[in-house]
Amino acid sequence: MRARQPAALAPSAYAPPLLIALLTAFLLAGCAVAPTQGPELSSVRFAPQTLPKGIARSNRDLAQDFLDLTFALESGEPLPALLRYETPVRVYLRSPSLASYRPDLEALLHRLRVEAGIDIAETRDPEQAQIFIEAVPASRIARVFPTAACFIVPGERDWQGFQSRRAETHPRWSEQKSLGEAAIFLPLDTTPQDVRDCLAEEITQALGPANDLYRLPDSIWNDDNFHGAPTAFDMTILRALYQPELRSGMTRKEAAAVLPRVLDKVNPKGRRLPRQPRQPESRVFAEAIEAAQAHDVGRGERLAAARRAVQSAEEMRPIDHRLGVALLTLGRMNLRGDPALAAANFTEAYDLFQTKLGPHDIRTAQAGVHMAALASGLGQPEAAIALADKHVPDAIAGQNAVLVASLLAIKAEALAQLDRLPEAEAARLDSLRWARYGFGDADGSLGREQAQLTALLASQKQ
Repeated sequence: MRARQPAALAPSAYAPPLLIALLTAFLLAGCAVAPTQGPELSSVRFAPQTLPKGIARSNRDLAQDFLDLTFALESGEPLPALLRYETPVRVYLRSPSLASYRPDLEALLHRLRVEAGIDIAETRDPEQAQIFIEAVPASRIARVFPTAACFIVPGERDWQGFQSRRAETHPRWSEQKSLGEAAIFLPLDTTPQDVRDCLAEEITQALGPANDLYRLPDSIWNDDNFHGAPTAFDMTILRALYQPELRSGMTRKEAAAVLPRVLDKVNPKGRRLPRQPRQPESRVFAEAIEAAQAHDVGRGERLAAARRAVQSAEEMRPIDHRLGVALLTLGRMNLRGDPALAAANFTEAYDLFQTKLGPHDIRTAQAGVHMAALASGLGQPEAAIALADKHVPDAIAGQNAVLVASLLAIKAEALAQLDRLPEAEAARLDSLRWARYGFGDADGSLGREQAQLTALLASQKQ
């Protein structure tokens, strides 16, 4: 399931009048502001992408990741057998409200066919389907899984059937012998970005890798929610899972025995690469970071939890991206009471991500938006513009509309500070387009401001 709270996403020191409250609330709360009506696509849409196959990582490390992803659930419950589909997979969009997301669904299924080699496609006939996708009110999802934005249920076809069962009779993943029918429930009343992210994570997990691991730096199967689209790592795991050497019902020991040759076949890049030292999954870190991002506890408890998450991550050897996640979370918590300390948290996270993951990783871009906001707030507009220009392409590549909107909003304010008003208005307009996708537009305010700016810029060109 996809966690409700995104971690350390989009701050802003400035935004247009109608956008600033949205972005500020997002930064301080650590979560997107949900609209009060169903999702509506804006004028932007991410272009379909196809990533190169394989990943430059030791296949021995990938084997450990594969086993941990496929033989356990997020709850920690072990799975006794490997699960995957042994037949072609057909996906059915049950809810008419999801029809506008059909291009996003087809783009995802195309990637799964090309990059992971899985026979999967949409069907308009529910009798031919194995995976059923239905939109339901977020409040109903929260009553079942309070921390989940969306989730999968094996052995179900629709929400009505799921609700009609007694809790103790719901099918369990650990009872499955192979994958058959499954239902994915998405929130009806959320943003286009959330719907798209839920589609990507839940469909890929419905194919077999049921676990989420905070230790994975480059995977959608990580509850820190930095990745909203499947990565090359994810597709490599899925491609391995659907090789003929593996089959449903295998024990962990049996799967481990054939994984070396499976991974050598699907990931030639990793054949001779040495294993890298890695800190194992940490329950202490997971519980602390989840408590720090909880919606139902007070600020004091969240702040203490964020500090525990930082301490836990600092004790890891080697230190990895989890420290950056904790620092950004702590920085958000410190922002109101101690802005100077928050700035130090954001700066340390940015430096860590650049060192560990590179200057254009999506995590670096997430920290970069904090740095751009700091630069703008300190009266350094040129630095803010440079940071925005550097990381907007990274945010688009990572398919994160919230991050794109925030970077462009900061750039707009920095341009205005330099009295470059036509450029500032253009950046504001671009920010609004992406904000409608990422944050939603419950009352149409962002759409109206977008229309006004469009008219203004058109008149300036005449």
